[in-house]
This record gives sequence, structure tokens and C-alpha cells, in this order.
Amino acid sequence: MKQKFWAMALLGVSLWACSTPAAEETPLPEQPYEFAAELDTVELGAERVYAVNYQLVGGLKAATVSYRLRLIAGSRQMADTLQEYLQPGDTLTGTYLFVDVPVSEGVAAFSSNLEIRADGQ
Repeated sequence: MKQKFWAMALLGVSLWACSTPAAEETPLPEQPYEFAAELDTVELGAERVYAVNYQLVGGLKAATVSYRLRLIAGSRQMADTLQEYLQPGDTLTGTYLFVDVPVSEGVAAFSSNLEIRADGQ
């Protein structure tokens, strides 16, 4: 009797484990879903030029993108904000230059902040 009970229980659990889960809708991202940025450096005599190369791939809706860049080199801090309009599925590729940074300031680092506003917001 116990063996029959365990066999039925095992069969029930097996059927439950092999059943297809209920289909749940997973919303696709409406905002840009891929972003990358890198910092390149060119040294020209006593000055350095820093280039931030960025790429942003759009989502399913058009959006206005505000991209804030900040460069810190020693005691110098520079910042700027770029605003772009991105159509659905478009790829935005660009380069922003920070110029006139003395070599004496040492190695630089950058940070970025991305703000996305879908059309109509």
C-alpha cells in the first residue's frame, strides 16, 4: 500500500514538474537597451585631449536623451550635457572632446549620467 502511494505521489510530482508553465508576457524594454562609452587620450605636447566615444541603441519608443559627461583630471573638473533625439531602434554614435587639459594634471577619469524621456513626457 505504501509503495503504491509513493509511486502515485512520484507520478503526480513528475507530471507537475513536466507541465508547461503559464505564459507570462515579458514586456520588451521601451527605453534604450544598450549603452557603451570609452575614454581615449591623445597627448599633444604639454596638453592632453580626451575623447569620450559613446554609443546608444534605442528601444521601442522615440525618446529624448540627455547625456551628462564629467571629466576629472587632478584639480580640474569639466562637465557638459548633450541632448539628442533618438528614434525607435536607431543607434546614436558620437564623440565628445575635452581639450586643453595640461599633462601636469595627471591621469583623468570620466563619469556619465544618462537621462531618458520618452516622447510625450
